[in-house]
Amino acid sequence: MGKNVDKDDRLDLRVSNDEREVVVNTLGLAMGEGRLTLVEYEQRLDAVWASRTRGDLAEVVRDLPDAEQSTAHESKARDVARTTSEWREYLDEWRWWFGGAVVMNGIWAVQWISDGEPTAYWPLWPLGIWGIILIAMVFMPEDNKTDD
Repeated sequence: MGKNVDKDDRLDLRVSNDEREVVVNTLGLAMGEGRLTLVEYEQRLDAVWASRTRGDLAEVVRDLPDAEQSTAHESKARDVARTTSEWREYLDEWRWWFGGAVVMNGIWAVQWISDGEPTAYWPLWPLGIWGIILIAMVFMPEDNKTDD
């Protein structure tokens, strides 16, 4: 519940449904972050709707951080996770490149052995072009538009 509830900040004032909804949203965020179990969330929801005063509501969320503070941390964590995910995807592309290199070199080696003499190293072309594209991906902006 917000810090400045009233000019007097009186906890004995009766609560409105709007004030209860604010606390319900705070509880939902806390459960989504893993601060509350489903059982705790349900128990606290029952307490919210049974509350009569602002003091009762404050007691329900006394051990939880403010929603504004929680949202800021959540946003920062989401940005870090997105960046980590993007780099992980990029490294996965290099793993695919390496797998392709193993397969192409294997084919080239079998061809070399079956011919009895080394042939032109043809895997250089597909692997080189593929590698250049992967390197260019670092410098090219990604289109982050999502279709909702």
